[in-house]
Amino acid sequence: MPPQITFHLRADHPFSHEIKRILLEQVEMALWRLSAPEPDADAAVHEARKCFKRIRGVLRLVRDEIGPQRYAALNSLFRDSGRALSDIRTSAVLGETLEKVHNRYPRRLSPEDVAILLTRLRTHHQALHEQTIPQKQLFSQIIADLQRGRALIQALPLTDNHFPQKGLQRVYARGRRGLHNCRQQPTVAQLHEWRKREKYLRYHMRLLAPAWREALDSVTEELVLLSELLGLDHDLAELHRTLEENPDLSPQDMERGALRAMIAAYRRELEARSFSMGLRLYAEKPDAFVHRIKAYWRVWLSEQSS
Repeated sequence: MPPQITFHLRADHPFSHEIKRILLEQVEMALWRLSAPEPDADAAVHEARKCFKRIRGVLRLVRDEIGPQRYAALNSLFRDSGRALSDIRTSAVLGETLEKVHNRYPRRLSPEDVAILLTRLRTHHQALHEQTIPQKQLFSQIIADLQRGRALIQALPLTDNHFPQKGLQRVYARGRRGLHNCRQQPTVAQLHEWRKREKYLRYHMRLLAPAWREALDSVTEELVLLSELLGLDHDLAELHRTLEENPDLSPQDMERGALRAMIAAYRRELEARSFSMGLRLYAEKPDAFVHRIKAYWRVWLSEQSS
């Protein structure tokens, strides 16, 4: 059975206790995913990487309290664990991404060419598995790192039960700046960086949602949708890169220029929608945003104590 997790703050527990609990639960979930006797490798990689991202998001909320050295050590540990699995994850979704392109432009590619390319992308993914560190050895290395990370989290000096203003403001401000950078220069790297920053805000909103469910659950849902738009944009960019670096993957009769044009058009559409959503989600200045969320927090705590 998977470990039980609750990824939000509970009113009847101190904030510092809750943060440590949430961090440890995510470590346990990642360990469970990677330690299964016969894991579905792609599913295990995907779910473990999500745990690592949540952990890094939560750490950003309390980085000022735990101090720069502890923060840097833990952030690096979970960042590197995620990176060790990133190529496998990217390769795993290439076929799904191609199918999304075909569904978006169903008359532009022949079903036969798409079927051939799908088969080759899946073969490419399997070859990547075999070229990297064998799965059991790779998972064992990451499990050892997670066990070390768990011990570091357990030793964290978390005692502050005040609203995490600095961490929340920093994440919001960086996400807002990321939106501005992407609108000025929408490169693959800039868009990927913005996606990471807005996901950290999404995790913070999930944690703080009990302060006002009706308002913050809605914001979280919009941040989830924004993550999905930016995630598909990144997957499309990776599909384009993979096909450019491996021209033999494409069927001989497939018009590669047409596929490139479809990917580019789809990306422009996704980016336009993302910018529109981002302008709404990041409409406030950082000070105003944090003060508003802090006001919800204070009302929530006063309701619990009355």
